[in-house]
Amino acid sequence: MKRALAAALPGILVFAFASACRERPVPAPAGVTVPAPTPTPEPFRFGFLDESREGTPIDGGILRRRLTGEPTTLNAVLQSSGPEAQVLQYVQRNLFDFDASLQLVPGLAEGMEASSDGLEYTITLRPGVVWEDGRPVTARDAVFTIRKVADPKVPAPVYKPLFEELRGIEALDARRFKVRFSRPYAFRPMCFVLPILPAHRFEGQNFLKSKENRAPLSNGPYRVVSWKAQESVALERNPRYAGPRGHFDRIEFRIVPDNTTAYRMLLAGDLDEDVVDSGIKQRAASDPEFSACCRLVEFYNLDYNYIALNDRSLFFSDARVRRAMTMMLDRASIVRGLYRGSARIISGPWAPDSPAYDADVAPLPFDSAMAARLLDEAGWVRPAGGGAREKGGRRFEFDLLVSAGSEVGRQIDEMLSSELAKAGVTARVRAMEWSAFVEKVDSGDFEAASLAWSAVDPNPDPYFYWHSSQCAPAGINDGCYANPAADALMVQAREEMDAARRVEILHRLHRILRDEAPAIFVVNASQKYAFRKSVRGLTTSPLGLYGIWPGPLAWWGAREAAPQP
Repeated sequence: MKRALAAALPGILVFAFASACRERPVPAPAGVTVPAPTPTPEPFRFGFLDESREGTPIDGGILRRRLTGEPTTLNAVLQSSGPEAQVLQYVQRNLFDFDASLQLVPGLAEGMEASSDGLEYTITLRPGVVWEDGRPVTARDAVFTIRKVADPKVPAPVYKPLFEELRGIEALDARRFKVRFSRPYAFRPMCFVLPILPAHRFEGQNFLKSKENRAPLSNGPYRVVSWKAQESVALERNPRYAGPRGHFDRIEFRIVPDNTTAYRMLLAGDLDEDVVDSGIKQRAASDPEFSACCRLVEFYNLDYNYIALNDRSLFFSDARVRRAMTMMLDRASIVRGLYRGSARIISGPWAPDSPAYDADVAPLPFDSAMAARLLDEAGWVRPAGGGAREKGGRRFEFDLLVSAGSEVGRQIDEMLSSELAKAGVTARVRAMEWSAFVEKVDSGDFEAASLAWSAVDPNPDPYFYWHSSQCAPAGINDGCYANPAADALMVQAREEMDAARRVEILHRLHRILRDEAPAIFVVNASQKYAFRKSVRGLTTSPLGLYGIWPGPLAWWGAREAAPQP
C-alpha cells in the first residue's frame, strides 16, 4: 500500500488541445514490416484490459510519460510520492512484485520460506543479478536496505511501518538472508515487495544527503541518465540488466503539473501517456484531433481521494467538527458534476472493492444544518447576527492546501470552502508547488490538505495510515488521528490470520472511522488515462497501470499512420 500525495491527486483525480496530430515515428527493427493503422476513433474501453497477447511487440523508440510533479528523491527507501514510484519502477527491481491478478511473483528474489510460527522469513536472491556498475546484488545489499528502512533516523514513510516489528536480519551467504519479526502479521509476505539499495555506494556517505539520491544505481531494466529540475527525468536501457527487457530504448518523464498543457502535449506527440480528469475526458470524447491520434482507458481501482484534517489542530481535534466538515461537502454533486458519474462516494479509508470496505456503512450525508449544530456543540459559535464562528476568542479560519495543477482537487476544495463560508467558517484554498506541498504534508505541518491514497498492493491494513503510533513526521498518519478503540481494532486485524474474522474486525473499524471522521473521505473515482494509439501492451488491474509487474515494462510502440491530407 502507499499513500500518494495529491499532485493533481495522482492516480485518482487529475493525473489531460494543439494543431496537427503527428507523432515522432517509432523506428521498426530491420526486416520488420509494420502495418500502419487507420487513424480512426477506437471504441472506448471501461474496465480491466489485457493487451499482453495483442500484436507483436516492437523494440525501439522513445516513450514520453507525464509526471504531475517533480520527484523529491530517487532514493527508493526515502520515496514518498507517486512521481518517485513511477520513475523507480524502471530503475530498481523489488524483491517480489504483484502481477495483474494481485499474486506475488519473483523479482530480484527467486524464493521465500516462512517459519511455521510466521516470525522468520528466509529470502533467496536470483543468481547473476548485478548493479549497473557490474557489482553483484547480494544479501548484504538487502540487509543494508532493510536496516535503513528500520533506522529511526531515516524517514522511510512507505516502508518503515512494514518493518516496525523487525527483531533481526542477517545475511546467511551471498544470496540468502533471514529476517526475524517479533510477532506474526497476516500480510507479512507483502512486506518484501521492496526495492534494494547498493550498500557499497552509500559507504562513507550521509545517507540522507548522498549523491545517490538523485542518481540511483540501477539493478533494473533502465538507468537514470539525466534529471533536469522542474523539466524532465530521462532513462535509458541498463546494459547489465539480465531480466526481461523493456521494449523502448529510452523513457522520458516530462514534469507537467498543468492538465491543459499536458493534454496539448499529448495531441502534439510530445507525450505518449497522460492521466486525465473527467473534464478532459469529456473534452477528448468530442475532439476529432484526439480521436485521430489517441485513445481513452478507464477503470476503477483501489485508490481514493480525501481531505486530511490535522487532528492536532485546534480546529479539528474534536470529532464533531470533523463530522461537520464531511457533512458540509456535497459529494453527490461532485460525482455528478466533476466526475460525470464516474466516481463512487466512500464512507471510510478504502475503495468499495476492498474486502475491508463495509457496504452497510453509509456515507455521512450532505447536511449543512446538522453540520452547523455539530459546530455549535463543539463550541464554535456564530454570533447572533452572523459572521465568523469563534471559540475562546479565535476565529475558525484555516488554510486548505492543494497541489498546484490539481484542477479537480481545487474545485472540490472550493466547493467545501464555499459551503463552509455560509456557516461562518473560512477555508482559504491554497495551491502549492509539488515539492513544497509534499514537505508540508509529510511533516504534518498543515491544517487541511487534499490528498489521495494510491494502492501499490492489495493490502487493506489501515494501521500505517491511521494508527496513532504512525503520527507524522515519523509516520504517514499525516493528520495524526488517535483513537484507542480504533487503534486496538487495527492491531487485532493485522494479527488475525483467519481472513473471515479479519474482515469482521475491519468492518467494525470502518464504522468507527466513518463516525470519527479523521478525514473527509470523498470518492473512489475511476482512473482515466489517455494514450497515443502507438502505445500498446497495456494491462490494468485493481492496482492500476503501474503497480503491477511487468506493467509499463510491457508497453511497446507501433507506428502511427500519417494524417490524411
